[in-house]
Amino acid sequence: MTSHRSSRVDYTSQCTVLITYFDGDRQDRMVYERSQPKVPDGPLSTFDRIRISQFPTDDELATEARQIFADMKLNRRIGESASLSSVFIARTAAAAHEMGI
Repeated sequence: MTSHRSSRVDYTSQCTVLITYFDGDRQDRMVYERSQPKVPDGPLSTFDRIRISQFPTDDELATEARQIFADMKLNRRIGESASLSSVFIARTAAAAHEMGI
């Protein structure tokens, strides 16, 4: 994981997940990319709906991010006193830019 998103993220097929946390007096963050469905411009077919439903929702991505944070604490990759501040999911380049990632 990194603290900045890759400049090569294709938001038609990926989203960026940002985990912000405090470790002592320092605020830090982790950033990673996950695949996301390509949504057609026109009406959704039954196949489109089935395919899209197989990708994680924002709630599922947030839960995954919390689990990653907990795992990093458990494995001492971050301090034991670290506390989760926020989870942000950017599904568009504009949203990622707005968050400074």
